[in-house]
Amino acid sequence: MKEKVLGVLGGVGPLATIYFADLVVKMTDAKTDQEHIAMVILNHSSIPDRTEYIMDKSKPNPLPVMVNDAKMLEEDSCDYIVIPCNTAHYFYDEIQKSVSIPIINILEETVKYCEKTIPDIKRIGVLATDGTIKSMAYQNIIEKHGLECIVPSQEDQQSVMNIIYNQVKAGKEVDIFEFHRIIGDLKKLGCDAIILGCTELSIIKKDFEINREDIVDSMECLARSSILACGKKLKV
Repeated sequence: MKEKVLGVLGGVGPLATIYFADLVVKMTDAKTDQEHIAMVILNHSSIPDRTEYIMDKSKPNPLPVMVNDAKMLEEDSCDYIVIPCNTAHYFYDEIQKSVSIPIINILEETVKYCEKTIPDIKRIGVLATDGTIKSMAYQNIIEKHGLECIVPSQEDQQSVMNIIYNQVKAGKEVDIFEFHRIIGDLKKLGCDAIILGCTELSIIKKDFEINREDIVDSMECLARSSILACGKKLKV
């Protein structure tokens, strides 16, 4: 059987891309090097900021760059493409139209995982960038699945953006107490699960070893789906 190749349209952001590749390796049930997934990683960190463009269309548009990168991965004989950035999925439909190979959708895979693992789930909270929240990306998919989506208050959302941009992306110390406070606010609103809908937040989960079933990491969901799509087994 032909080996499946996973193309990673990365750089959005660079640290999250490397973390995604690390997750794929660590989550694959492999006893030898040869049992791991073949990946082509394009860590293109100069792609214009996705949230900036979504919030202000006068800013540089990342879509043409991402379309070109997707085509490069297709030309490199990749069988699937992943984009380890939730906000970038604002452009998902246009990027998918530009290539003939499937792009695994991190938003869809994360919501499906919530349904599968959280009993009697009804309400999902989402922590994400302003761009992801404004685009209604998660809200639309969650509601499509017949569930209710809750986003942070305006004050908490400003704090989420501070954590993402001024702490994780900037390589500064993370205010983990504020992170947990925001999650607590969403839990008080009756959320059965909290999606970490920004890959910088996934890095916080890793660095602080947060292991709660009700906190669902979108990056882990993408890695899990990528492994299965490429015909490999998940480590139990």
